Amino acid sequence: MDKRKSKDKGEGKKGKSTKKIVDLAAYRQEKSEERRREYERVLFHRVLGVYSFVEKKNLAHVEVLDISYSGVLFRELHPDPAFSPGAKVALRFYFTPSSYLRLVVDVKRCRPFTSGGRQGLEYGCELDKSTRSYEVLRQLVNFMYKYAEVACQDPTPPNIWF
Repeated sequence: MDKRKSKDKGEGKKGKSTKKIVDLAAYRQEKSEERRREYERVLFHRVLGVYSFVEKKNLAHVEVLDISYSGVLFRELHPDPAFSPGAKVALRFYFTPSSYLRLVVDVKRCRPFTSGGRQGLEYGCELDKSTRSYEVLRQLVNFMYKYAEVACQDPTPPNIWF
């Protein structure tokens, strides 16, 4: 009998395989998503200033947590006034101190958050795709997705302060 073709090889109890199959496509997608989210954090926390704007009320800084082609997730500390589901909100994405991209979002959900001693409200919103500025944002999101697919990971990054 040829032992290389034995049915017992690589099998556990009752003929079930004990080998684990790795789905490379899923792994690549997961790594790409991690890079995209890391890039978003740098972009929104160090490069762009994002604010909510209530007509004739105030301009308040918001923390963008995630953005996609269809929506945005952001947090606001001590919101005044708080937005409720169904509210239309204008977000300002400042690329320079004096110029911004105005995006209108529709609040779909709102929930309180507490993180690192901070508390406020977290909003899940749908982007208004009918505005002229949506096309610009769509291109920015497209860039972030493409960047995440192609970017390389540096195991020992240099000390660069943004």
